[in-house]
Amino acid sequence: MKLIEAYVYEVTRRLPEKSREDIARELRSTIEDMLSEQYTEDEVKAALGKLGDPAVLAASYRDAPMYLIGPKVYDVYIRTLKKTVPWAVLVTIIVHSVIGILGFTGEEAVLYFVIKMFGTIIANVVMVLMYVLFWFTVVFAVIDRVDFSKSGQPLPTGKAPWSPDDLEKVEISPRKWTILKGEAVFGLGWTLLWTIVYFNADHLLGRYQSIEGGGLKFVMPLFNQDVLLSYWPAVLLLIGMETCLVVYKWKAGHWTVKLAAANTIIHVIGAGIFLVMASDPHLYNPAFIASFSNSIDTPASFLEWLWLIIIAGVAVSIIIEAFDNFRKARRP
Repeated sequence: MKLIEAYVYEVTRRLPEKSREDIARELRSTIEDMLSEQYTEDEVKAALGKLGDPAVLAASYRDAPMYLIGPKVYDVYIRTLKKTVPWAVLVTIIVHSVIGILGFTGEEAVLYFVIKMFGTIIANVVMVLMYVLFWFTVVFAVIDRVDFSKSGQPLPTGKAPWSPDDLEKVEISPRKWTILKGEAVFGLGWTLLWTIVYFNADHLLGRYQSIEGGGLKFVMPLFNQDVLLSYWPAVLLLIGMETCLVVYKWKAGHWTVKLAAANTIIHVIGAGIFLVMASDPHLYNPAFIASFSNSIDTPASFLEWLWLIIIAGVAVSIIIEAFDNFRKARRP
């Protein structure tokens, strides 16, 4: 019955991976012993009600009873972190991006400046995450040990106390089939990154040379920017589709056949746009091509072979990803 499997899932997902299968079997056996041979849904709810909140039961199964954040505050602790951490990261990125942009003098290469600013942002994000994790852990550890509630029940999460009826809303989705929020955020970040590069390619992609005192100087662009921007309608369409795909992944939370199909179609369209653009002989800056050809000692056919390898790599990566996504969507 779905309620039993949902209850087992809610308990075991809070436990270490290595012990989940054994505890799941033990828990199913315990629940079946509490039921009659021809049990009804009401009997199941009554039995699960006796077992209690899955979060509390999961804590009783843990091998190590010594914990920093106990079962009574753990769910609220995780919920608070999930709501706070994304905002802390977003504010940190915005603040340090604005500071970096306002401090840009134009004396150094744009790419060098972007790399340096990116490193600064990453360092500050890590520092903020450490502060947030440390102070929230300290606060919740104190709350757990002060023990305001003598009932032994978890702290309220803003919802009604747990009941077996809550299991009807549970969707059993093993971790390997779920879409992590970080994956969706990375997808949005990747779209934003290549969008910035596309509209600023004449300042970012090309030949650099070292300058005295350290740093890099931008010498010449790789692309003819006017030709590159002539593809803007297709690029904007791709940006819109990828953004919608990220939102779709975020809301779905796990792979479905429709989502896997949408993901594959959008990636195929994106690869098609990329190949059409890259095949345009007018796209590349002749001065850069001449400089590149003179700087390497390779036959003329090298670039042709390199181009075929790139095409094959893109095609293989799309096929592998599509196969994996459809496999997850058609899980048993």
